[in-house]
Amino acid sequence: MASWTDAASRDELARCRLLEVEAGGAALLLSDIAGMAYATAAVCPHHAAWLSQGGVDGDRVDCPCHQGQFHVPTGRRTRGPECPDLRTYPVRVRDGRVWVDVG
Repeated sequence: MASWTDAASRDELARCRLLEVEAGGAALLLSDIAGMAYATAAVCPHHAAWLSQGGVDGDRVDCPCHQGQFHVPTGRRTRGPECPDLRTYPVRVRDGRVWVDVG
């Protein structure tokens, strides 16, 4: 069952490119990749580092610890130590707001 939650302003996300938010009880990292909005878990599954403190390299987010890197659209680990993939969440943009299904 979908549980859509208003997570942020689309304009704010476009300005920041990476935006850490809490929505629906989940810590999320919103990312703007080539004009598309994405939502993933905000914390690296390897060492619990906050990904908002890393950087964006194309469509990948870098973990600030251990050179981990994840493909934002799919959550797949592309570099770094063995760990689970990053959880991703469905996103939709309506009326200038980013909505995330945290269900």
